[in-house]
This record gives sequence, C-alpha cells and structure tokens, in this order.
Amino acid sequence: MRSLRLIVIIVEVYFVATVNVFAGTITGDVKLVDGPPKMAPVKVTKDQDYCGETLLNESYLVDANGGLKNVVVYLEAVQTAAPADPQKLNMIENTGCRYAPRILAMQKGERLRVKNNDPKLHIPHSYLNEKTVFMLSLPFKNTILDATQKIRDAGILKLVCDTHAWMLGFVHVFDHLFFAVTGDKGSFSIPNVPAGTYTLKAWHEDAGLNSQEVVVSEGGEVRVNFEFAKK
Repeated sequence: MRSLRLIVIIVEVYFVATVNVFAGTITGDVKLVDGPPKMAPVKVTKDQDYCGETLLNESYLVDANGGLKNVVVYLEAVQTAAPADPQKLNMIENTGCRYAPRILAMQKGERLRVKNNDPKLHIPHSYLNEKTVFMLSLPFKNTILDATQKIRDAGILKLVCDTHAWMLGFVHVFDHLFFAVTGDKGSFSIPNVPAGTYTLKAWHEDAGLNSQEVVVSEGGEVRVNFEFAKK
C-alpha cells in the first residue's frame, strides 16, 4: 500500500512539473493614459452617523505613474482541465459602508463568503445579467454568510447593497484559472498558461474593455501592457 501511494505521489509530481515546463507566464501593466480623473465624492444617503457624509469614489484608483488598480485581466474562451479548488476561500467584506475588495475574481467552484464589519445592516445583492444570483442579510457586525452554492454560472456579477444605494462591487466568475486583478501599481501576472495563441482581455468597470492577441511560449514569459482612457 505504501509503495502504491509513493507511485501515485511520484506521478502527480511528474505531471505538475511537466505542465509547468510546457507553460508560460503572462505579465504586464495597465495604465490610464490621460491622468487621474477628477471624481466627485460619493454622497452618503443613509446611516451618516457611521458612514459619514461622503466617501471616496473608487471607480478609478490610479498611482503616480498612471497604474490603474482593479482591472480584471483574463484569457478569453480558453479550455482547462484543472478543476477549481473547492477549499480556496474568497472573501468580500462590508467595511466602512463599501465593498472590499471592490473587484474580485474567482474560479467557479471556489468558495465565496461575505462578511459585515460594520454595526449596520447590509444586504449584499448580486446580479448576473439582471438576474439575482445571491441576496444576503447581514444585520450585525462580524456576521459572515456563504454564497458559494448560489454561484452556478461564469460571468460578471454586479454587487449592490439593498440598504445603501451607493455601494458597488463586481465579482468576476471564470470557468478557468487564467485571470488576475491589477494591484495598486496596475501590474498583473497570470502563471502556468499552456503554450499557445490567445486573446487576452482587460476589463475596467468604467473605462470598458480592451483586448490583444498574445503568444505564450513553452516555459517563457510574455509581457503585455494595456492602456485605458477614462470615459
């Protein structure tokens, strides 16, 4: 029995190593070319005693070099045999009457939970093509509810709050694992991409969608940069 387990482990290690050898990495930066836009603060219309009168407009988060945060970069129409990890946990938090993270990307089959860090009632409500996917009531601070079983299809879920009209977020659900969300400096990295030619897309909630063709070589790294202009 031990010998059989050892053989299975060796085969698994060999398979992973082989996949990595024949896979490459896509890296790059996403920039806003015409400078940070002047965005009016978000007006708070309820629970001002806790949320405040206004909140920072987080539609465009741009660093000093034009790096654009919260852009989802992904391969289009790619097939993968790698199943989602059902133990991987994604968390969206209601913090200061806003969603954190505002933009989340996950593979269908991973776990998703929503947590309330505020002493106010939040009702996170998500839509896919105008159809409700999940609606959760989080009445108390530190309430956590699971939304995993409600997510059955890939796509972009728009996330609002039924008690706070200004709250907005997006959950990108993919049926593969080749995606990333840009960080504070607008950079991204998508590892373990099988060699081939793909369409790489970059999505921003307001600036829209860009795409490029990218060729990934075995064991290589290809750098792709995107530029957006504010609407």
